[in-house]
Amino acid sequence: MRLKSTVKWLVYSLIVVALAGGVWRALKARSDAQASAALAAEALKAPINYVLQASDTVAAARQSLDQTQTINGTVKAVNAVTLRSNQAAIVTAIRVPEGGRVKAGQVVAQLDADDAKARREQAQQQVIAARAQMDLAQRQRDNNRALVEKGFISSTALVSSDSTYASAKANHEVAIAALDIAKRNLADATVRSPINGQVSQRYVKPGDRVALNAPLVDIVDTRSLEVEVMVPIAAAAKLQVGQMATLTLESSATTVTAKVARINPSVDASSRSLKIYLSLPVDSARVGEFVTGGLVVGTIEGSAIPLDAVRTEKAQPYIQVVQNQRVAHVSVTIAATGSRNGRQFAIVSPLTAGEIVLSPSAGVIANGTAVQLSK
Repeated sequence: MRLKSTVKWLVYSLIVVALAGGVWRALKARSDAQASAALAAEALKAPINYVLQASDTVAAARQSLDQTQTINGTVKAVNAVTLRSNQAAIVTAIRVPEGGRVKAGQVVAQLDADDAKARREQAQQQVIAARAQMDLAQRQRDNNRALVEKGFISSTALVSSDSTYASAKANHEVAIAALDIAKRNLADATVRSPINGQVSQRYVKPGDRVALNAPLVDIVDTRSLEVEVMVPIAAAAKLQVGQMATLTLESSATTVTAKVARINPSVDASSRSLKIYLSLPVDSARVGEFVTGGLVVGTIEGSAIPLDAVRTEKAQPYIQVVQNQRVAHVSVTIAATGSRNGRQFAIVSPLTAGEIVLSPSAGVIANGTAVQLSK
């Protein structure tokens, strides 16, 4: 009986010890959790300190920037001509293919010249006949003049013979003029190029009947090319002959340097723009292709930073400036933009030379955040 009582008390004791151990472990775990939470809270209260790499910052510097005007246009040939038919006729030959080169004076097309030759022959015979009539009238006048001087006939007959001779002479001159026209019409049947260049388009083929003034071929001189562009009237005051532009061709990723050759003196009434002409290097582009680029219209100087460092996700543009080892968001006004060594820069205010500005690689950092510059 005593043994059972002892065992019973031992069991109770073990249960109590186990319960006490469980309670102690629970309290310990709770205490550890509270300590971790307190440490985390303290860590959250501690200021965040960013370490900025050299690529994350840029120093504002006083620079002279090229001001550029965005432009676009189509390449044209300065010297271009459309050869047309000066008469209604049948095309008997086209001497050059599309893309072929021609020289000034070279035969490009031939029209049927049979009718023109016949009219020339007719005009020549009319000249001969008129010449004969004039010679006859002249001899008759000379004879009558001699008879009047000898008193054989009255002076009235001389007046009549003078009139007949004058009429015959006028008819002869008319016949000569008609012959000149017939010769010119015959020459017009042979179409020649007035310039050196290349055939860009043929409108007819042998056997076609063309009307008066119908187009035959287009010829362009690719040695002298230009781009016609429209510039806003607001930029007109800065335009000057000789200013340079960098153009990107539609047919190639390479750039071409062009120069302002001429400026139209009048403003287009519909677009309120000014037309300018940019000359291109020889054989640098193809006639008709589209180009885009920028025209340097002047320079401006001031404290500048890369244009992509100006952030625009807020209502007003701002920059992230490092002041007293903290980031400060400063609202700015963009005074001007321009390019330097192919990169776009902006002159902003307020900004002084030497201030450290965060570049786009740094991302957006909260205003007032402590930062360190890497060494």
